[in-house]
Amino acid sequence: MSVPPAVFVPPVPPACSDAVDLAATGERTMVDLAGRGLEPLVVLGRYRYLRAQEPLPVQRHCSLVVLALPGRGSFAFEVDGRVREVSPGQVLCVPPGSVYLTGTTAQARGELTWLIARRRGTREERAAALDRAVSLLADPPVSLVWDVSPETAGDLRRAFDLAAGKRDWLADARLQHVLAALVCDLAATMGAAHTPGPGPVHRSITRTLAWIDAHLAEAADAAELAAVSGLSTSHFYEAFRQATGTSPKDYLLRRKTDRARAWLEDDPSVTVTEVAYALGFSSSQYFATVFRRYQHCAPSSCRPGGR
Repeated sequence: MSVPPAVFVPPVPPACSDAVDLAATGERTMVDLAGRGLEPLVVLGRYRYLRAQEPLPVQRHCSLVVLALPGRGSFAFEVDGRVREVSPGQVLCVPPGSVYLTGTTAQARGELTWLIARRRGTREERAAALDRAVSLLADPPVSLVWDVSPETAGDLRRAFDLAAGKRDWLADARLQHVLAALVCDLAATMGAAHTPGPGPVHRSITRTLAWIDAHLAEAADAAELAAVSGLSTSHFYEAFRQATGTSPKDYLLRRKTDRARAWLEDDPSVTVTEVAYALGFSSSQYFATVFRRYQHCAPSSCRPGGR
């Protein structure tokens, strides 16, 4: 008796919902924007996690647009089955109807601020400039990630401080001005989707990046990297962030874990502990924590048989 072939049944996406979790913790602040003269804008949130957290449940919104901007550290979101990485100086846009997860195996340590807006349905509701900007953001480019200016990032920090601070008519008026400008700026720059690779890089930074790749086993700190570059410490930090979009420490740890992953995948004989110590980590436990943050999986998952 022949057995009929198995039929692939695609997973059922979660039902869409526009409910927003406003619960706050010591590391997570949520500000409800209702009644503050910003009707398309729903909530402003920020978390500052000192350690990785459990990922939030898979979500799918009916009419909400989620805009996430890292302040410190890089983050990975899974949107419609594809991992999207976003770093300081960039924005991730999750449009209505997309299935997304905040963190693939965990919510990363660092600082992330997000703004949630509602795309409203009628032509009259979309007549105002802010509503039109939100409607544009609800249909972003395929990449979903693009670069933002330092001024836009500064506006977001300013808006959060205003929204979370003491409320009066003047604070609300300033918040309206800052958030409206922020949303319009994001809509205006949306077409400039992020593409890998920065603009012209200072030759001293190019030399430093080459040195990092050649000395990944060493526990270099930012001061040593500045010395390699030949720049002053303040100039080095500015030039490094402009070239890479992140801090020297963040870049170094990412490169270490990139090298570790390639090593673990290519050499079945090497153990996770051997790789950890060879790349300058003080313990295999700390290595595993850092590896998960940047590679979004456990080091053992790269080993045949999970060794």
